[in-house]
Amino acid sequence: MSEEQQQLLQRIYQEQQLTESNITLLQQRLELLQAYLTNFRAGLMVLNEIETRKEGEEMLMNVGGSIFVQAKLVNPQSVTRSIGSGVRIEQNVADAKTAVQEQISGLEKQYEKLAEEYQKMIARASVLNSQFQQLAAQVQGQDGTPQSSEE
Repeated sequence: MSEEQQQLLQRIYQEQQLTESNITLLQQRLELLQAYLTNFRAGLMVLNEIETRKEGEEMLMNVGGSIFVQAKLVNPQSVTRSIGSGVRIEQNVADAKTAVQEQISGLEKQYEKLAEEYQKMIARASVLNSQFQQLAAQVQGQDGTPQSSEE
Protein backbone atom coordinates (compact mmCIF):
# COMPACT_ATOMS: atom_id res chain seq x y z
CA MET A 1 0.00 0.00 0.00
CA SER A 2 1.40 3.37 -0.98
CA GLU A 3 1.81 6.14 1.58
CA GLU A 4 -0.77 8.22 -0.30
CA GLN A 5 -3.35 5.43 -0.24
CA GLN A 6 -2.71 4.81 3.44
CA GLN A 7 -3.25 8.50 4.24
CA LEU A 8 -6.43 8.58 2.14
CA LEU A 9 -7.74 5.45 3.85
CA GLN A 10 -6.93 7.00 7.25
CA ARG A 11 -8.64 10.29 6.32
CA ILE A 12 -11.79 8.54 5.09
CA TYR A 13 -11.89 6.39 8.21
CA GLN A 14 -11.58 9.43 10.48
CA GLU A 15 -14.29 11.26 8.55
CA GLN A 16 -16.51 8.17 8.82
CA GLN A 17 -16.06 8.13 12.60
CA LEU A 18 -16.81 11.86 12.88
CA THR A 19 -19.88 11.52 10.66
CA GLU A 20 -21.19 8.59 12.70
CA SER A 21 -20.69 10.60 15.88
CA ASN A 22 -22.58 13.55 14.37
CA ILE A 23 -25.39 11.23 13.27
CA THR A 24 -25.73 9.96 16.83
CA LEU A 25 -25.84 13.51 18.21
CA LEU A 26 -28.44 14.56 15.65
CA GLN A 27 -30.55 11.51 16.52
CA GLN A 28 -30.45 12.47 20.19
CA ARG A 29 -31.42 16.07 19.41
CA LEU A 30 -34.28 14.90 17.18
CA GLU A 31 -35.56 12.64 19.96
CA LEU A 32 -35.36 15.50 22.47
CA LEU A 33 -37.23 17.85 20.14
CA GLN A 34 -39.87 15.18 19.59
CA ALA A 35 -40.31 14.88 23.36
CA TYR A 36 -40.73 18.66 23.67
CA LEU A 37 -43.24 18.67 20.82
CA THR A 38 -45.23 15.88 22.46
CA ASN A 39 -45.24 17.77 25.75
CA PHE A 40 -46.38 21.06 24.21
CA ARG A 41 -49.05 19.36 22.10
CA ALA A 42 -50.41 17.64 25.21
CA GLY A 43 -50.47 21.01 26.96
CA LEU A 44 -52.34 22.55 24.05
CA MET A 45 -54.91 19.75 24.22
CA VAL A 46 -55.47 20.47 27.92
CA LEU A 47 -55.84 24.20 27.20
CA ASN A 48 -58.41 23.40 24.51
CA GLU A 49 -60.30 21.25 27.01
CA ILE A 50 -60.14 23.89 29.76
CA GLU A 51 -61.45 26.51 27.35
CA THR A 52 -64.76 24.61 27.07
CA ARG A 53 -65.22 24.23 30.85
CA LYS A 54 -66.90 26.40 33.46
CA GLU A 55 -65.75 27.47 36.90
CA GLY A 56 -66.30 24.75 39.49
CA GLU A 57 -66.55 22.02 36.89
CA GLU A 58 -64.59 18.85 37.53
CA MET A 59 -62.41 17.18 34.93
CA LEU A 60 -59.63 14.66 34.61
CA MET A 61 -56.26 16.37 34.20
CA ASN A 62 -53.34 14.59 32.58
CA VAL A 63 -50.28 15.01 34.78
CA GLY A 64 -48.04 13.01 32.44
CA GLY A 65 -47.03 9.40 32.23
CA SER A 66 -50.62 8.38 31.44
CA ILE A 67 -51.67 9.50 34.92
CA PHE A 68 -54.79 11.57 35.43
CA VAL A 69 -56.12 13.35 38.51
CA GLN A 70 -59.63 14.57 39.20
CA ALA A 71 -59.48 18.37 39.33
CA LYS A 72 -61.97 21.11 40.03
CA LEU A 73 -61.51 24.24 37.97
CA VAL A 74 -61.28 27.30 40.17
CA ASN A 75 -60.65 29.78 37.36
CA PRO A 76 -60.69 28.20 33.88
CA GLN A 77 -60.13 31.56 32.18
CA SER A 78 -56.65 31.93 33.68
CA VAL A 79 -53.64 29.63 33.55
CA THR A 80 -50.11 29.82 34.85
CA ARG A 81 -47.45 29.16 32.22
CA SER A 82 -43.73 28.61 32.68
CA ILE A 83 -41.57 30.81 30.48
CA GLY A 84 -38.27 29.27 31.55
CA SER A 85 -35.69 29.50 34.32
CA GLY A 86 -38.36 28.91 36.95
CA VAL A 87 -40.31 32.00 35.88
CA ARG A 88 -44.07 31.63 35.57
CA ILE A 89 -46.68 34.05 34.32
CA GLU A 90 -50.43 34.13 34.61
CA GLN A 91 -52.31 34.41 31.32
CA ASN A 92 -55.77 33.97 29.94
CA VAL A 93 -56.30 30.69 28.10
CA ALA A 94 -56.35 32.31 24.63
CA ASP A 95 -52.96 33.99 25.15
CA ALA A 96 -51.48 30.80 26.59
CA LYS A 97 -52.76 28.81 23.60
CA THR A 98 -51.20 31.34 21.21
CA ALA A 99 -47.88 31.14 23.03
CA VAL A 100 -47.90 27.34 23.04
CA GLN A 101 -48.81 27.23 19.34
CA GLU A 102 -45.87 29.56 18.61
CA GLN A 103 -43.57 27.32 20.61
CA ILE A 104 -44.83 24.26 18.74
CA SER A 105 -44.30 26.01 15.42
CA GLY A 106 -40.74 26.98 16.37
CA LEU A 107 -39.95 23.46 17.55
CA GLU A 108 -41.38 21.97 14.36
CA LYS A 109 -39.14 24.25 12.27
CA GLN A 110 -36.11 23.20 14.33
CA TYR A 111 -37.11 19.57 13.93
CA GLU A 112 -37.41 19.93 10.14
CA LYS A 113 -33.97 21.56 9.89
CA LEU A 114 -32.38 18.88 12.06
CA ALA A 115 -34.13 16.11 10.14
CA GLU A 116 -32.78 17.56 6.88
CA GLU A 117 -29.28 17.78 8.35
CA TYR A 118 -29.65 14.22 9.64
CA GLN A 119 -30.57 12.95 6.15
CA LYS A 120 -27.54 14.75 4.68
CA MET A 121 -25.30 13.10 7.29
CA ILE A 122 -26.77 9.68 6.50
CA ALA A 123 -26.10 10.27 2.80
CA ARG A 124 -22.54 11.44 3.57
CA ALA A 125 -21.92 8.36 5.71
CA SER A 126 -23.07 6.17 2.83
CA VAL A 127 -20.70 7.90 0.41
CA LEU A 128 -17.80 7.60 2.84
CA ASN A 129 -18.52 3.93 3.43
CA SER A 130 -18.55 3.29 -0.31
CA GLN A 131 -15.28 5.21 -0.81
CA PHE A 132 -13.66 3.33 2.05
CA GLN A 133 -14.73 -0.05 0.68
CA GLN A 134 -13.55 0.81 -2.85
CA LEU A 135 -10.18 2.03 -1.64
CA ALA A 136 -9.77 -0.99 0.64
CA ALA A 137 -10.57 -3.29 -2.31
CA GLN A 138 -8.01 -1.47 -4.49
CA VAL A 139 -5.37 -1.73 -1.81
CA GLN A 140 -6.14 -5.42 -1.29
CA GLY A 141 -5.91 -6.02 -5.05
CA GLN A 142 -2.54 -4.26 -5.27
CA ASP A 143 -1.11 -6.31 -2.43
CA GLY A 144 -2.01 -9.47 -4.23
CA THR A 145 -2.58 -11.19 -0.92
CA PRO A 146 -6.05 -12.55 -0.48
CA GLN A 147 -7.64 -11.83 2.86
CA SER A 148 -8.75 -14.77 4.91
CA SER A 149 -12.17 -14.80 6.51
CA GLU A 150 -10.50 -14.53 9.91
CA GLU A 151 -9.20 -11.02 9.26
